[in-house]
Amino acid sequence: TLEIGGCSVTELVQKFGSPLYILDEANLRRACRQYRDSFARFYPGASQVIYASKAWSCLAVCAIAASEGLGMDVVSGGELYTALESGVPSDKIYFHGNNKSRDELLFAVETGCTIVVDNWLELKTLAEITSARTSAPATRVMVRLTPGIECHTHEYIRTGHLDSKFGFDPNQLDEVFQFLSQQPSLSCIGLHAHIGSQIFELQPHQDLGAVMVQWFTKATQYGLPISELNIGGGLGICYTEADDPPSIEDWIKVVADSIKSACDAQGVAYPKLLCEPGRSLIGSSCVTAY
Repeated sequence: TLEIGGCSVTELVQKFGSPLYILDEANLRRACRQYRDSFARFYPGASQVIYASKAWSCLAVCAIAASEGLGMDVVSGGELYTALESGVPSDKIYFHGNNKSRDELLFAVETGCTIVVDNWLELKTLAEITSARTSAPATRVMVRLTPGIECHTHEYIRTGHLDSKFGFDPNQLDEVFQFLSQQPSLSCIGLHAHIGSQIFELQPHQDLGAVMVQWFTKATQYGLPISELNIGGGLGICYTEADDPPSIEDWIKVVADSIKSACDAQGVAYPKLLCEPGRSLIGSSCVTAY
């Protein structure tokens, strides 16, 4: 008899019908804690783990992740609404996506979450929206960049190469930083990069640290109040017996050591370090029974 979390799958299907999503809550909480505790162990600065809720956005899952101290990565107005309804505080929500509508941007600004800016159209629309809110505090934004790093995963889920549809190319960043320095209604608090998903290699994320810290240092020269680096997620999981991904602990050690070494070399203080696991939290905790 197949059991998940001590429960008979046969009995669950008899009770609830099928197809049926089955979540092993203990396994999800264990993975959340592995990410959170590994950062505390390996990174000397502040850190925040953020659940990439695109992996599975529902009230219960978001509430569990939030109760373990995780923030929330959302990519639509619906996911933002779900995160808020599940009790995630707005200052722990990061709104991603390369095709946010004007209404979604308005919603995000009103809720007070951090908006990860992906392109010029979005940045200028956001500046227009926020500049009209004369008495409101500045809206927190992060700039997404394409770091020019590719990983050995499926071409459709590689996002760090220079012709990716996600984020600004490095040759645009000086102009972006200059623009942001002239927008009192926008507060640029950090940089974001995500190089892909279902990644089994550690080297690409080791390389990412040096690139991110280089641009972090550059952004401070424009007087931006930048203090956070978000290195995305992408750690793979086992789908077959042949799959052999790194452990959560090994992945975070590489990421933390990379950022720490780059900061030491540049002589800059350690930024608040963020990461956004999705698949590696939820994929190994869920089964769909048919």
